[in-house]
Amino acid sequence: MVCFTSDHNQPFTKLSQGQARLVVDTWADRTAELSARPDVEHVFPFENRGREIGVTLSHPHGQIYAYPFLPPRMRTLIDRAREYQAVAGSNLFADILAAERKEGTRVVAENDNWTAFVPEAARWPVEVHLYPHRKVADIAELSGPERDDFAQLYLDVLGRLDGLYGDPLPYIAAWHQAPVRIDRELGYLHLEVLSIRRTADKIKYLAGSESGMGAFISDTRPEDVAETLRKVGS
Repeated sequence: MVCFTSDHNQPFTKLSQGQARLVVDTWADRTAELSARPDVEHVFPFENRGREIGVTLSHPHGQIYAYPFLPPRMRTLIDRAREYQAVAGSNLFADILAAERKEGTRVVAENDNWTAFVPEAARWPVEVHLYPHRKVADIAELSGPERDDFAQLYLDVLGRLDGLYGDPLPYIAAWHQAPVRIDRELGYLHLEVLSIRRTADKIKYLAGSESGMGAFISDTRPEDVAETLRKVGS
């Protein structure tokens, strides 16, 4: 567990940039130490926020799981990255970032080292991905300026999310780091932030199509969500 602050009532969204940078350094330190263990194959820092997500401990905190295996979602992403590289000769995630920056309509915010965008095939009502411009495997590989710029952009994005419906948005923030050893070169560090709230007072439930067939259906276009989030911060 990683406690973000000693203030019980101060969520991540209200941290200063310096405080947020300290959390990034903590993630990096724990990632490096856990990755050095021979029984760890993947390190997963994440945060759950909000009762709708299932949070029972209100103190602002996140968690870090160290798996002795590559978890299913990461295995699927790495498999797709391998297939893509065999055909295109380049990194899948780097090309996704380049395409989103070129298209621009789904970009929410960016700075010198990071871009935040709503993915073209977003599954959740609110979903924002944050990518560093430089391909790195994990948080520990980020430079000082890259960590500073992440803290700035992440706080910006979280502020937009909370402004979407005028109150704190429940979310899951999930770091996608490269595998510790096997297929590490195929990974690309990024953070995915998603929310199950689809309106101010409605939740996205995984019903027939999602639970029965694994096919996500959304009543919002990624471009519209991105535009709304850009306006929230203007």
